[in-house]
Amino acid sequence: MSFSYRSIVMLLSVIIFASLLKLAFFAVPKDNTAPMLNAQEVRQDLYALLDQIEQHSAFYALTPDKASPQLKYMASLIVEQYQDMTPNGRFAAEITKLLNSLKDPGAQVHNFNDQSGDLPLTLRPLNDQWLALDSSNSPINNDFPFVTHIDGLPMSKWVAASQAYLPEPAKQSQEMQLPWLKKLNLLREDLGLSIKPYVLVTLINDDLQTQQVTLALPSHEPQAQLAASNQEDKTQDMSVLEFINQLSQFERSEFQDVPYQLETVNNTTVKLKISDLYAFELDRDLQQELLKGMTHPLLLIDLRDASGFSPKLLTLLSRYQDADLNSTLAPNVMGFAHYRRSPELRNDYLQPLNFKPLAALDEYNVPRLKSLTRNLPSVDEDKFSPWYIRTKPVVTPEGRNRLALLVSPKCRQECEWIAYRTKSWSRANLIGEKTSGDFARQYHFKLPNSGLDIRFSSSLTYDAQGKLLSGAGTEPDIWLPQNSDIQWQGLVSLVRSAKPKTQLIQTSQPTKLAQAKLN
Repeated sequence: MSFSYRSIVMLLSVIIFASLLKLAFFAVPKDNTAPMLNAQEVRQDLYALLDQIEQHSAFYALTPDKASPQLKYMASLIVEQYQDMTPNGRFAAEITKLLNSLKDPGAQVHNFNDQSGDLPLTLRPLNDQWLALDSSNSPINNDFPFVTHIDGLPMSKWVAASQAYLPEPAKQSQEMQLPWLKKLNLLREDLGLSIKPYVLVTLINDDLQTQQVTLALPSHEPQAQLAASNQEDKTQDMSVLEFINQLSQFERSEFQDVPYQLETVNNTTVKLKISDLYAFELDRDLQQELLKGMTHPLLLIDLRDASGFSPKLLTLLSRYQDADLNSTLAPNVMGFAHYRRSPELRNDYLQPLNFKPLAALDEYNVPRLKSLTRNLPSVDEDKFSPWYIRTKPVVTPEGRNRLALLVSPKCRQECEWIAYRTKSWSRANLIGEKTSGDFARQYHFKLPNSGLDIRFSSSLTYDAQGKLLSGAGTEPDIWLPQNSDIQWQGLVSLVRSAKPKTQLIQTSQPTKLAQAKLN
């Protein structure tokens, strides 16, 4: 049987393509996270971590004389405590506490799975108490709904232990405490308690009557782990055709449409959820939903999980701002920033954060630039870049409508700027928990033995008066602990009853948005 030239070329192309796919499959780096570390590996990872912090951490460079001995002391305690084999999850927890000593809200540890034993119930804050809920968010005991003690220790002890894993100011955030309160055996080790396959929970009711309940911990069956490991091995040995078939059926979650649409709360109020600020900049439909919501007397925007550096949302929301009546030297300056010097960083490192060099301000001569930056702190030029500046969006205030933003410590990057700017607007209210103050770009790397992915802030942000914003966070106007069961009508009542802010706008401003009053 003879083959045509075209058939031969097609067959060779298919073979080459299949070979390339197979090579790509083997070239993809595997997750080499070690389940256990010996003493030497712990020391090596700690040495690498301290070296990277000293070279690239912006918060470390603020107070190196104080931070260096503190980090070395904490590292020596870890080395002294873990002389034998150390579980990777335990090591990751110790690294988390070490990073938190920098007071960097951007410090994070990724790429580890803590399977030491989780609390077999869900805790939910309610005023000064904690509800004990099951997997369906129902009380585990309707007659005794609140938890007072776990393993005989009061909840205050567990809360204090969980705060060691949180940076400032997230230590007081109930939302940020919840994932760490779930890590029962991890906190047991910190509190000096024995590890058991069960947990003793003390419940209480409104009449101060108590009841103790013993709950079994979820077990991690070795057979299930072995089966998962065997399945992973089989997956690695799949044929090229099976691999191609899986690729054709693969659908990444970030490409799936997220139906964030305007929703009606009552006849004067609508709400909108925005999480990805980059996606918002590209989503014309979502922008139109926002503009439609801005025509209502009250617009609620849920920014509790918002991140990204796109300035589009802040620009649109600036229609709610007050008219600037102050004849200051730089009324359009929003803030300043600089980054930790490094040979691999270019001088446009802060451009994605919407900052530009001071020299780019053509309208300012040298004397005015010196006056503009006179309140900025003096810095070590060997460690930090020159100053960069960010200006306010050029937007004319419109209307008398109201804006309410839901924020939390997970409101990061550009969302921090939105919270900081709207805090001073007389027609806007922040609701939720204090933000973390995470404005920065992050530097990240992987530790050689544990495979932990470490991230921390490589830049610092200041306000127009030279006050450090990074790590400070923005306090909400209305404090509201975060959970998934927000009563939106009740939230509207909170906004309506909030103490009025100082009115800074000119009443002669043109009105383009709806003028209806809240009911």
